[in-house]
Amino acid sequence: MKKRIFIVIIVVLSIVFFLPKSNQNNRSKTSSEKKEDATAQSAVKEETSASSSEISLEDTLDPKETIDKFLESYYNYSSETERNQATREFCNEAVQKKLHLVKPEKDIKMSSSITSTDVYSGGKYDYLALVSYTLNDNKVTPQVLKISVQEEEGKYLISAVDFPLMN
Repeated sequence: MKKRIFIVIIVVLSIVFFLPKSNQNNRSKTSSEKKEDATAQSAVKEETSASSSEISLEDTLDPKETIDKFLESYYNYSSETERNQATREFCNEAVQKKLHLVKPEKDIKMSSSITSTDVYSGGKYDYLALVSYTLNDNKVTPQVLKISVQEEEGKYLISAVDFPLMN
């Protein structure tokens, strides 16, 4: 029952978040452009999953890459300090503060790893992400994140992160 409610919530959020902008984007693309987009997205996903060790903001070419690298650093770690240090460079100061990305007084040993991620675009700067992951080898309920990016000093930074299903 909980699983069905969760799926319904995700579908409703997806519809509300993407419906107005998705229709406009789909009308302007030809079928060959859609195939090229799908190929490029799958290549980015493969590249992201293959390179989990060092992630750098310097390599960021578009907002979606910033989102992918942010998720990779935020959900793949072996300690709180490691996660906070790796994630800070992808976020502006407001998001760093909201996510409490500071050096902890005592390093808490914990590990997390992504099992799957899906990122949906609601425009150039607004995204919805569904992240499945394990925490200390325990499967965790997938999280939905509403993420916004903005361009600052020639690079894209996460400017807002919300967890709409968490109250």
